[in-house]
Amino acid sequence: MKQKSAWNRFSIVSVLGLSAVLLFPAGSVFADATGHMVTGQTPQGYRFMSGGVGTDERDQMMQQANQYNLALTFAAPSGDYLSDVNVVVSDQRGNQILNTTSAGPLFYAELPNGSYDVKATYNGQTHELKNVRVNNHSRVSKLLHWNVADDMSNQAVAQNVR
Repeated sequence: MKQKSAWNRFSIVSVLGLSAVLLFPAGSVFADATGHMVTGQTPQGYRFMSGGVGTDERDQMMQQANQYNLALTFAAPSGDYLSDVNVVVSDQRGNQILNTTSAGPLFYAELPNGSYDVKATYNGQTHELKNVRVNNHSRVSKLLHWNVADDMSNQAVAQNVR
């Protein structure tokens, strides 16, 4: 029986490990055990963090915000926060250096000095920020609003609270 039990544990670990490699081949993404906060790293080593669903998680992220030089916040015009926003950051040569979906209304990235194009897409609507200049001495913060029905924005946040 012990051999079968050990084999089962090995199989589960192997399947989980293989799943992680298949799901996240181009970088590392980790969900925080305390909530929906997600931290990750691009293949180039650029760190990012997203989440902010609920006040505890938001406060935790705000404490770490000084480690990042790009901050994005996603909301509806009503003021309701949005999550599940696809964020794509490209360098000035058009090379995509970050492509992820935000786990909440707050998104932070640590990028090298330079200019970047940022595309944020929610529910098929894309906002594009051109030539966003970031440096190591300050943080660039942008608030992006999407015109969505109130019930739609409430659903997006409610899905992440569950």
